[in-house]
Amino acid sequence: MQKYKVSDYKAGIVKALKSVGKYSKGLDIQILSLAGALCTLNKANAEIEELDTVTITVISRYGNETLAPHPVFKIQKDAQDSVTRQMKALGLTAEDLIGTDDDDPLIDLTKKVKNAGRKKPTILKPNNNEPTL
Repeated sequence: MQKYKVSDYKAGIVKALKSVGKYSKGLDIQILSLAGALCTLNKANAEIEELDTVTITVISRYGNETLAPHPVFKIQKDAQDSVTRQMKALGLTAEDLIGTDDDDPLIDLTKKVKNAGRKKPTILKPNNNEPTL
């Protein structure tokens, strides 16, 4: 299982904020909060990957057995909500945070098409002296 560190996420968030020109030292608490939420979310997702079932058996105080959702799903949902709130507060998008992979052929093709521009179409008008079909 991969180790997740809040400090790694914090460094990535600072880098993303600097790349979009939104970083300031006063945002460190907010950045730390987002880093913790991302770390928690990724740990919850890793835990979910290992599950064989989405429910657990719970025994009530009366001895009755019932099925309940696995607790990691609540952790995941809470972390997702926190990530969304923190990113909104920092003015980040998922693309800002994740970045783009310049080695991705689809991104490369998209950039080429976008940069190619579009030529102005040539419109052919019939000559007034010529009969139209």
